[in-house]
Amino acid sequence: MAKHKRKRTWVYVQKPREYGISPCQCGNEDTQWSEYKEHLWCSKCKIDFIPKYQGVFDGPILVNCAAGLGFDFRRYDLKTKKIIEE
Repeated sequence: MAKHKRKRTWVYVQKPREYGISPCQCGNEDTQWSEYKEHLWCSKCKIDFIPKYQGVFDGPILVNCAAGLGFDFRRYDLKTKKIIEE
């Protein structure tokens, strides 16, 4: 049975590759956040896919340390079209 895809309500402000998330199986590293949770969008293949690994999200994140390395964990609310500052 196919797994039901749930729609996202937000995305991180940086692109998936900036967090070290795996590229599409075609090799495209310039993927975007998909409209579906747990998925990315490949503009070359025109598919939503589940990445093989989640980059920095695969392990514990030392947020302040990661921020010093250039990671931005702010989120963009897709409904209000505003950045969520938390």
